[in-house]
Parts: sequence; C-alpha cells; structure tokens
Amino acid sequence: MRNLLLILMTYSLVACQSISSSDKQLPFVGPTNAKYAQFAPLDALLHAHQSACDGNFYSPLAGYRSAKKLNLFFSAFCSEESTTTQLRLIAQLHQQDDWPQAYLSYFAMLHQQTSVLRQHKLNNIELKKQLIEHQSALHNTQLALKNLKQKLAQIEQQRLASPSDIENSQLGIQP
Repeated sequence: MRNLLLILMTYSLVACQSISSSDKQLPFVGPTNAKYAQFAPLDALLHAHQSACDGNFYSPLAGYRSAKKLNLFFSAFCSEESTTTQLRLIAQLHQQDDWPQAYLSYFAMLHQQTSVLRQHKLNNIELKKQLIEHQSALHNTQLALKNLKQKLAQIEQQRLASPSDIENSQLGIQP
C-alpha cells in the first residue's frame, strides 16, 4: 500500500508539474498574420531606399522577407535616369510579392512622384524644343536686320555722295 501511495503521489506531482510548465507559455491573444510580420518595418524600407540612392551598400533589410528583391529594385531604380523605366520597375516590383499595405502605399506614392517627375521632364523637353526654335528665329531676324542696316547704309552713302562721284563711279573712274 505504501508503494501504491508513493506511485500515486509521484504521478500527481509529475502531472502538476506538466500543467504548471504549460501555464508558463504566452497566452494566445488573437489571430495573427505571420507573413506580414516577416517584412521589414516601413522605416527600414525607407532607410534601405535612401541608402541605395546614396550609393551605400549597407542594407537594413537583411534578414527580412523579399530583401533581395527590394535591394535589387532600389539599386536599379536609383541608377536609372529614365522615369519611364522607373515606372516600369515599380510596376514589376508591385507584382513580385504579396506586399503589406504599408509597402503598397509607399510604392503608390513612389509611382505618383515618379509620374509627376516624368511629366516635368517631358514639359522641359518641349520647352527646350521651343527655345531652340525661338533662338533660331531670333538669329534669322538678327541676320535680316543686319542685312537691312547694311543696305540702308549703302543707300545713305549713295545719297550723301556728290553727283560727280556718282557719275564717275558709273563711268568706272575712281577719284
């Protein structure tokens, strides 16, 4: 009986110990979306973009989900001068993963700012074309004005010349 009592006490102590050790686990708070917890925080994303555009090779995205895709995107985006290509890169990146909403908002803002920059560049190109046309027209007008002044000067010289000089010049005699 004594052995039976010792076995029961040991069994109950082990059971109590396993229950108390399971109580030490964190309580379940609610549903989580683990895939979004794997992405870097937005400030790390912004820092990575700035670092890439500044020419730094340090990546604050190391260890986070899609870090390689984002680093490749930032290096390509920052080195590209064509806004059309930049917009294409943003569209490609958008399709490469199931991004968190904060990332999607950032990509949308980046797309909007790049579109505005593209429009300004196109306007600048058009203004440069107009400037070249206006400079050409101005140059042609200046040449015409110079020729007109020369003709007017010749006419004035002829008018001021004495009548004998005119007769001599018509006969081929030089004074």
